[in-house]
Amino acid sequence: MATMDFFGHQQRARSASKWLVLLFIAAVIGIIVLIYLVAITTFTVADVRGGAWQPDILAAVAGGVTVVVVLAMLYKTNQLSSGGGKVARMLGGHPVSPDTNDPKRRMLHNIVEEMAIASGIPVPEVYVLSNEAGLNAFAAGWTTKDAAVAVTQGMLDQMNRDELQGVIAHEFSHVFHGDMRLNIRLMGVLFGIVCIATIGRITVQVLGRGSSNRKGGAAGIVIFGVALILIGWLGVLFARLIQAAVSRQREFLADSSAVQYTRNPKGIGMALAKIGGIGAALKNPHADEASHMMFADGVKRFLGGSFATHPPLATRVERVLPGFATELKNHAGMMTEAVAAMTPPPGTSGFSGGGAIGASEFVGSVGDPQPEHIDAARELIEGLPLDILAAARDPQRAGPLALGLLLERDATAREAQLAGFDGKDEAMVQEARMLAPALAQLPHRTRLPLLEMAIPALRQQPPAERLALRQRARALAEADDRITPFEFALLKTLERHVPAEAEPRHGRRGRPTALVQHPRETTMVLSTLAWAGAGDDEEAATNAFEHGRQALGNSIPGE
Repeated sequence: MATMDFFGHQQRARSASKWLVLLFIAAVIGIIVLIYLVAITTFTVADVRGGAWQPDILAAVAGGVTVVVVLAMLYKTNQLSSGGGKVARMLGGHPVSPDTNDPKRRMLHNIVEEMAIASGIPVPEVYVLSNEAGLNAFAAGWTTKDAAVAVTQGMLDQMNRDELQGVIAHEFSHVFHGDMRLNIRLMGVLFGIVCIATIGRITVQVLGRGSSNRKGGAAGIVIFGVALILIGWLGVLFARLIQAAVSRQREFLADSSAVQYTRNPKGIGMALAKIGGIGAALKNPHADEASHMMFADGVKRFLGGSFATHPPLATRVERVLPGFATELKNHAGMMTEAVAAMTPPPGTSGFSGGGAIGASEFVGSVGDPQPEHIDAARELIEGLPLDILAAARDPQRAGPLALGLLLERDATAREAQLAGFDGKDEAMVQEARMLAPALAQLPHRTRLPLLEMAIPALRQQPPAERLALRQRARALAEADDRITPFEFALLKTLERHVPAEAEPRHGRRGRPTALVQHPRETTMVLSTLAWAGAGDDEEAATNAFEHGRQALGNSIPGE
């Protein structure tokens, strides 16, 4: 099976937003035309000289509608600019602490950790919608830096580990395919469109009181307000069509990706079947505007499947468990059918054998975790010393753990590094000193995944402490006047995924750009990799660097 092009999917997801823009423009134009027709009917009925064409009124309506819709859209998008955690809290989510003792939440966090480590991304924030009995889940965020994964309490109560893993794998597919950014923008677009109905309702409520005693313009404004409500509902209709158009095919892709990642069709198949029997509806008032990002449609549709944001559950189960539709005719209940359905033979993908892998194979694996990668991630976590694992999940100890990863294996060299703090941060230095011997015994392959596991705990620290941690880490790394590749990777991970500000804002700056647009940084990375691989052999390092330049089309200047 060909590996998934993670970066290609990200690019195609951004291209899909062009269709969203076209649908949005069509909706706004339709609203403008209808409001214009209502305006010339309501306010110019006595003035027949102008006829049906009133350019001044059209300009006023077009300008007013555009300003209202765009401002509302920007307001909502800005409200969600701090990332997926904001969306989860808006829907009633409560964060799951990395060191939770609740067995079901611990299982959820373990699954998220395994999937993140297997796919090479930092562990996202984890939330539970504690007041929701419906079976649902979602992933939200602008990038992997601020992603959040959330499940309902009903999902935790009803799903076993395999089923929950299938659901989480589905949500990670949305992360890998770039759907999260599009989903948040879609929330802003929908809010902008439906805002027209809100303005009409406010107009009627404010001016409608005592309107029977008023004459002329006031009564006309009330009539106009009622018309805005009706037109606003047309905007809601457009919004639901946009939701459905954007979401349906992405759900099929995420379902198939979940099967690929876990090689366990029954996991996600049974999860979908249970939803068919129990339901996925949410009680939160914001569920409607976020239904397109859910694992299953979170609201009941008045007009049925035409405006549903997800394909029918039976169709989704049939795709991952062939034979479901046939069994459905003979037995009652979706859950029974999923259990009875034949599981298709597992596919084969991922890396073959052991040892070194090629660069192209490694790049192709980014965002494309295979079952063996998930198994390896689980084994990695289970193989960590309990104290180290507890430190990675403890907000008070995760900082010293990150510093401990930068300390030398030799005790004398470690003390020389720590002497540079001159008595400052005594508690953190002491904790890092205590963790260092155990960290020094860890294989190199576990060190960066361990840091990625610690990121959720590090993000729980106050902004000032996060900034201080980054500064201390850089001071430790530079203590010997050189930066190793591991130190470079650790520092960049902290800078990118442990923000110093209280609520980082995300927008266009979060988009990846081509390497040729960053020649200085690319040259530094290529040079670092070349020297790290060649040791002290200058000729080998030079050849490796030139080979890297050629692979990039010689678009990077030489040293």
